[in-house]
Amino acid sequence: MNAQKAGMARLFLAAPDLRASAWMMNSSVFLKLCVAYEHACLRRDGLRCAAEKDDEALIGCEAECRSLEAAAVTYIRTQRQFSGLR
Repeated sequence: MNAQKAGMARLFLAAPDLRASAWMMNSSVFLKLCVAYEHACLRRDGLRCAAEKDDEALIGCEAECRSLEAAAVTYIRTQRQFSGLR
């Protein structure tokens, strides 16, 4: 699975209400957010599984994941509001 599809799948798990927005599959902004989200999640997962824990890095990565998730949700909701898309 490529990073774009994996990131999209993770976003759909985190925010199930996004699934109904078929138009976003053609949105370059949303697809870039998916890739960035996947990379951040992979870094977070690696930090979670690391033998030597780096709590500060993990906290920072968790915050980055939440921020990207919120950005994707906000972007889609804003697009829906102003374009009438569902």
